[in-house]
Amino acid sequence: MVPVNKENRTPLLVVLACGVIAVLVLVFGMSCGGGNNNAAGDWQAGFSGAAAGGRLTGADLSVSGGSCSVSDTQLTVTGACVLEVKEFGGGLFYFGPPTKRARLVPQQNVTVSLFIQGTRAEQDSGPGKTVDLTFGTSGGQLGITCRALGACVLQLQEAG
Repeated sequence: MVPVNKENRTPLLVVLACGVIAVLVLVFGMSCGGGNNNAAGDWQAGFSGAAAGGRLTGADLSVSGGSCSVSDTQLTVTGACVLEVKEFGGGLFYFGPPTKRARLVPQQNVTVSLFIQGTRAEQDSGPGKTVDLTFGTSGGQLGITCRALGACVLQLQEAG
């Protein structure tokens, strides 16, 4: 018999964890499916909805620079503003949406800057034009610069 020590215990724990997960998946599939494909649509729809992404709201944003105010459906910027998009979905087994999405609709001419996972992108937009936003679980930064004097207003809408 081989003694169990730290070096050979780790592979055993990994195999054991995989076995427990496999049994849970089997039990979950059998209990939700009831042995037929008609019931599978209910829980499969939940997973497909998660892949579409969650909604980015004003609660996900915090002002980190500049002058602006944030509500759930509107951003008001005076000059320029930088907003932090909070991280979401922490934990090892996160089953929520992998992204959060929104659509910005400016009422004036603006420049929108995104900084996501080390990549910066910039887009000019005007009244009635939309800017689609998508952030992953690590969050990012959203910068808005008004290209006219005074304040500019942007509607924060659900991505379509």
